[in-house]
Amino acid sequence: MRSGNSPAGRSNQPSDRIVAEAAWMYYVKGLNQDRIAKALSLSRPTVISYLRLAKERRLVDIRIAPEHYRLNALSDVLTEKFSLKSAHVVPEEALTEKELLHAVCEVAAHLLPTLLKPGDQLGVSWGTTIALVAELMPNWPIENIIVRQLIGSMANPLLNTSESCTMEISRRLSAYCINLNAPAVCSTPELAQALRQEPIIHEQLADLSLCKKAIYSLSPCTPATQVVHLKVVSRKDIASYKKKGAVGMIAGRFIDAHGEPVLGEFDDRLLGADHEVLRAMEGQLVASGLSKLHATLAALRGSYVDHIVVDTSLAEGVIEAAGAET
Repeated sequence: MRSGNSPAGRSNQPSDRIVAEAAWMYYVKGLNQDRIAKALSLSRPTVISYLRLAKERRLVDIRIAPEHYRLNALSDVLTEKFSLKSAHVVPEEALTEKELLHAVCEVAAHLLPTLLKPGDQLGVSWGTTIALVAELMPNWPIENIIVRQLIGSMANPLLNTSESCTMEISRRLSAYCINLNAPAVCSTPELAQALRQEPIIHEQLADLSLCKKAIYSLSPCTPATQVVHLKVVSRKDIASYKKKGAVGMIAGRFIDAHGEPVLGEFDDRLLGADHEVLRAMEGQLVASGLSKLHATLAALRGSYVDHIVVDTSLAEGVIEAAGAET
């Protein structure tokens, strides 16, 4: 493992060259560990150690084929019922809630680059789920990609902000990163309106429509949701929007059970992509846990989703709820 950038920090460690050579022989040439050991005059345990080091030093990236998670009946039902381009369902396999979220995000992280092509512009939301997707993404350079924030910046140091998620995803894609240089939520509607009229911010908000693809998760419209605990919205905001029929939030925007926009005072203070802009994008939704059932179903009905990565229970819950309500 790396213990520093100085030569002394790795004086007792094998060089990147020999580690990369072992990795090349194993992953590219397809040689087994015994043949690699013989070719490099090493022991088999040393070869195993080198292959582990190759991943730790990021000399190689292991890319999961996400197709594995769409070859099942649940994926087919989701795809057909909601006219999706793809649906990936991750089995739970006795995982804890945290482990399952990690598994869902790992599949989403390896799927995202396959949805992009050179010249695309990608919009990125925020939150724990999207931050984990960014962290798990392999280094996967794609030419001429632009990555943009879908919502402004947040000062809370505990937040996985759109800004930080955007920067990390752009780094993994070797893309050009464009941050939205404005607060996500202003203290008053008047201040938000004044900022929208500033030429730089006005242009950045307008250019969000250039994002033809997006990645986001969502939040349920309940007082216990994380966005309340982190003071992005207040309990009063949640109560007000819920009274109007909201069941969830997607990229900071409230939607009802049919996926239609629910508007209120919070929208007047928010700087980010609006419902119409979000709907126009080819969206990848990443969600785990039954607490997000109604919000997920709403997003599917509202045409915010083209690609979905969910766990088995959430997929089953969405299909059952959709069937019960038709």
